[in-house]
Amino acid sequence: MGANGFPSKVYMPVIEKLGKMVAAAGVGAGGVGGELHAKMHDYHPHLNLGVTNDWWGMVDSTIDEARALREQSGEELVGVGHSAGGALIACAATKSPELFEKVVLVDSPMFNPLKRSLFSLGYMLPDAIIDNVHPMIKAAKQKKHEWEDMREAEEFWRSRRLFKSFDQEIVDAWLKHGLRTGKNCGKTKLVFQHTAEQCMYKTTPMDIPVIGTKNGYLGQYDAVNQKGVFLYR
Repeated sequence: MGANGFPSKVYMPVIEKLGKMVAAAGVGAGGVGGELHAKMHDYHPHLNLGVTNDWWGMVDSTIDEARALREQSGEELVGVGHSAGGALIACAATKSPELFEKVVLVDSPMFNPLKRSLFSLGYMLPDAIIDNVHPMIKAAKQKKHEWEDMREAEEFWRSRRLFKSFDQEIVDAWLKHGLRTGKNCGKTKLVFQHTAEQCMYKTTPMDIPVIGTKNGYLGQYDAVNQKGVFLYR
């Protein structure tokens, strides 16, 4: 599950490379590995967050989707989430740990109890205040989300400092899967609207319990309990 504002298919170049690595390591029995990218299940319950404004409803929807996928495939599931997507996967795994063989959280905001308490107090502030105090909400609110056409959108994103640090294939995947052009108006917009991004930051729960399954954390720190990052085992 992708980060806030990033559809999972944007990660496809990484998934394809990972699939080749798994196949090369001999782990890909029965075709899994080389075909890992084809088996990635792309699911986005948070597309409608701006409408429902219900984080735990998204978790329940994720659980239902995971249960149906497991019954359909007959295979064990590995839940992988980046950033806020990892927090969503973690919530699903805490409520229904039997659905996931493993969960992998990539640079996800699993804050320690003290920081969670501070965030909870902050979220009690009126929207007019929190929207201008919370850096991520403020950035999402000010984010450009509409262009005259795909060409203008492409020029915009390729000029961004963050995107200049990405591999070309990642930028191409973002342009392909992160943007859409309306059939009627012809304007190009983000797949994830900035209003949904704001809602996701505002509704992320601060009371995520213990994850009852095997888990791993991939982030910028060597340990999982440093500088505010706290993953319960």
